[in-house]
Amino acid sequence: MSAKDRRAAERIATSLRGKVFPGHIDCVIADFSKMGARLKFEGAAPDENRMTMVVWSSGVAFDAQVCWRRGLEIGVQFFSSRDLRRPAPPHLAEIQALWMKRRPRVGRRQLIASPVILQKRSRSPRRSPPYRPEV
Repeated sequence: MSAKDRRAAERIATSLRGKVFPGHIDCVIADFSKMGARLKFEGAAPDENRMTMVVWSSGVAFDAQVCWRRGLEIGVQFFSSRDLRRPAPPHLAEIQALWMKRRPRVGRRQLIASPVILQKRSRSPRRSPPYRPEV
């Protein structure tokens, strides 16, 4: 029986940036499902069997258990998750603070003055009513 046949949920190939705590170790989330993930590391994989893995782009933190190790890769199974945009429990407070610092804060005035924002909206031409054939 192959590993793919034993999985409870289908894994999707990704190349998401992640971080593993403790240790603040960068990784690539190579594949992902609602049950677990395969993580790739540039250096040595962390030694801990329990860890918190954060999908850095979305701020979702997963408490995870290592299921297997193979060189610079590990497979983890998730047992809980938390959105770091919401209030976090004490064991995630430091991780949440690091994640919140990841993006620059842009005020409304700065955003409006930015050249990427269109200052005037052009009016779109009025649409004609949909064609309805007479019956």
